Order: sequence, then structure tokens, then C-alpha cells
Amino acid sequence: MKPYLVLAITLLSIGTVLPSYAQCPYGCDSPPSPSNAQQTQLKLTDKGSLMVGLYTDPQHPTILNLTSLEISFEEKDSRTTIPNIDYKVSITKNNDLVYETSVLHSQQGTATAQYEFRESGQYQVTVYVTGMDSKQIQENASFVVVIDSPSVPEFPTSAAIVLLFALVSIVMVSSRIKLRLQN
Repeated sequence: MKPYLVLAITLLSIGTVLPSYAQCPYGCDSPPSPSNAQQTQLKLTDKGSLMVGLYTDPQHPTILNLTSLEISFEEKDSRTTIPNIDYKVSITKNNDLVYETSVLHSQQGTATAQYEFRESGQYQVTVYVTGMDSKQIQENASFVVVIDSPSVPEFPTSAAIVLLFALVSIVMVSSRIKLRLQN
């Protein structure tokens, strides 16, 4: 019974110590939050009537996580928000359409589209403005969004030393127990 108890305690200590050494050196993604959003791009539309801003939340989107595309519509000179905009959003990868909304209306001059990217790589997000202040217009602004793979925690050298120490301890305890059982 005693050898199994020692072995169980050793294995449990390894299982609890090693995960505490996990690190995320490249900035693990935190869950989406308003404070995490940043404006990644602000562009003039192709015909120059207004500015379109694109924010992503999280700041660095990854695959298989829901990404919010926060869109703003602003005056090109004063940079004030333009209310009553009709728009639609499309997302393409390698010129293949992967997502598109219907024509939507924004009363406040801001909008949100959500999408879960399935592959890492470079995507093009195009915002089509089809109406402004009850006037029909046909303008667009295109943005590049890069989607990364999720960060993988890395284990430092000290974790390898702890693992090596634990394995040596198991071998030593096992050899002593076998000697006592044989005597």
C-alpha cells in the first residue's frame, strides 16, 4: 500500500506543479471586451464622401473565436459620426466570399458585424455604403484583417528541471521499495 501512496503523491505533485509553469509569451487572447477593441484602420471610401473605421475585438483575432467587427461612419473633414447610414459588410479570403450581411441600417453611425474565422490568414473586409441621410450612394472601403492561430503556452526550462526531478524521485522511490520488498 505504501509504494502506491508514494507513487500517487508524486504523480499528483507533478500534475499540479507543471501547469503552474505554463506561460503565454506572445500575449494570450483575453475574452472580448470593449476596452480590448482598437481601431485598426480608418479609410476614405472609394469615391471620397466619408471615412469608414474598422475596429476588431479582440485586437488580434484568432481562428474559432467570435470576432466583432466594429464599424464607424465619419465625416471626412470633421471626423464626426454620420447618422442614418445604410451599409453591408462582406468578408473574402483569396477572392472567395466567406461571409456577407444583407443591407443594414445604422441610426447612430456605428455598427457591429460578428464572424468566427475558421482559418488563419489574411482576409479582406469590405464595407459597402449604400445610403447616407436617405440618399442612395454606392461607395465602399476595404480593409485587411489578419487572423492568427491561437497562442500555445510554452514551458520554460525550469519546468523541464521539475519534471526531471520528479522522474528521478519516482525511480529512486521505486528502487528502494523493491529492495525492501525483496529483503
